[in-house]
Amino acid sequence: MIAARAHAIALTGVDGAVVEVVAAIRNGPGLLLLEGLPDTALREARDRVRAAVINS
Repeated sequence: MIAARAHAIALTGVDGAVVEVVAAIRNGPGLLLLEGLPDTALREARDRVRAAVINS
């Protein structure tokens, strides 16, 4: 399994929070798993990531 890790800043209003993004590549069917608060922004992020992967 190949893994990559990146750090980013998530903005909530004018406050920032450090977030960690981890990606793993392996054989098998594709899976996108996002963890965090179950709100609309997280569901929309999943759709944006899926569209970016398909179009790349």
